[in-house]
Amino acid sequence: MRRSEPGDFGVVMDKEEFRQRMLSEFDGQFKGKMSLDELLLRPRVALWFCDFVREKNRWWDLPDDVILRSIMAARKNPALKSGV
Repeated sequence: MRRSEPGDFGVVMDKEEFRQRMLSEFDGQFKGKMSLDELLLRPRVALWFCDFVREKNRWWDLPDDVILRSIMAARKNPALKSGV
């Protein structure tokens, strides 16, 4: 099964730009307060964050997993965090 991409849901930016946007959104909400690992242990907060991202960017159909995977990818590979 193919993993969903942001473009599948109307996001008009490349994968790296999307990842950087999600990292920026995450840092804007949680920097110094909560790590990604902690967010994933708090599903209600993770759901709130995904709803926040969808509302702010008007990406109504973008699934939670696409949002959270982009941040997780940067967590697993610190080289992807450049510029944030």
